[in-house]
Amino acid sequence: MKNLLRILMALLVVMTTAMSCSDDDGEDMEMPVDDSLYGVLGGTTLVDDPNNPGTQIEQGRLNLRAVVDSTIFVIAADQRLSPYFEVLLSEVGNNNLSGFAALSSSLTDFFAVATGAENFTYSGMNMTDAHDPEVNSRMSFAADDTAMDAFIEDLVAGAAKNGVTDPDIIQPIGQLLESLRDVVVQRTETLYARLGGTTMVDDPNNSGQMIEQGRLTFRAVVDSTIFVIAADQRLQPYFEVLLSEVGNNDLTGFAALSASLTDFFSVAAGATTQTYTGLSMADAHDPSVNSRMAQAADDAAMDAFIEDAVQGLAQNGVTVENNGPLVREIGALINSLRGVVVQR
Repeated sequence: MKNLLRILMALLVVMTTAMSCSDDDGEDMEMPVDDSLYGVLGGTTLVDDPNNPGTQIEQGRLNLRAVVDSTIFVIAADQRLSPYFEVLLSEVGNNNLSGFAALSSSLTDFFAVATGAENFTYSGMNMTDAHDPEVNSRMSFAADDTAMDAFIEDLVAGAAKNGVTDPDIIQPIGQLLESLRDVVVQRTETLYARLGGTTMVDDPNNSGQMIEQGRLTFRAVVDSTIFVIAADQRLQPYFEVLLSEVGNNDLTGFAALSASLTDFFSVAAGATTQTYTGLSMADAHDPSVNSRMAQAADDAAMDAFIEDAVQGLAQNGVTVENNGPLVREIGALINSLRGVVVQR
C-alpha cells in the first residue's frame, strides 16, 4: 500500500511539473515579438519622458523624437537646407518654439507610424502637400534632389548624435526616406531652365543678335540690381571705383561687371552652355586681391545686397507676392555665398 502511495505521489509530481512546463511554453508562444524597426528602437516599453517630468513615453517614440529633434538642429546649421525653413528658423530666432514643437511632434508621429508603431497615428499633411510651397506656406520653396540628399545626410548625422549608428537601423530608415523621394522632390528643372533656359530670343540690348532666355532674365535682374545698389547708401562705399566711372560716363566697368555676374549666376543656376571665368567669390570680395572692391564686406552689407537683389527682381516683375518661392530660391542662392563674401 505504501509503495502504491509513493507511485501515485510520484506520478502527481510528474504530471504537475509537466502541466507547469506546458503552461509556460504556451505563454512563451503567445507572447508577441515586435520585430519592426519601431520595436528595435525600443518599441512600446514605457520609460520616463525626460522632456515631460512625471509622464512616460514609449521607448521607440522617445528614440525617434530624439533623432528628429537633433536632425532639425543639424538642418538649421546646414546652408544647403536652412533656406527651405526660413519661417521656422525665424521663429526660433525670436524665441518662439511653437513651430519647432509642432514639427517635432508631427515628424515623430510620421516616423513612428512608418517604422511600425501601433499606438500612434499620423494626422499631418501628406508628404506631397507638406513639401509644396503653394500648399504649405512654411515650406519656403520646392525641394530638389540635392536637398533630398542633404536631408538624408543630416538625418544620419542626427541619429549619430543619439548613438544610433547601427547599419541595420540606419539603412531601413534611409530606404524609407528614399521611398518618399518622388513626392518630396518637386523641383526637377534647374533654376536656369525655369527662367527660360536655352530658348533663343531677340537680345533687346544688341539688335540682330539672339540670347538665351535664361541668360537674358539673369542679365536684366543683375543690371537692375546694380542700379539699386548705386542708390543704396549702405552699399555705395563698396563700389566707389565703379560709381566714379559711371559718373564720368565710362560704362566699361559696368558692362564687365554685368557680364561677369550674369555668367556667374547663370552657371550657378544650372546653365550648361555658358562658363564663368571671373575671380572666385572669395577673391572678388577681397580688397587686397580685387582693387575694384573698396572694402571688405560684413554681414550687414550681405543682407543689404540680398535686399537690393529682391528689388532688382521686382523691377523685372518677380515679387514675393506673385512668385514667393522663386524669390526665396534666388535669395537662398545668393545667401549660400555668405561664407566667402563676408570677410569682415
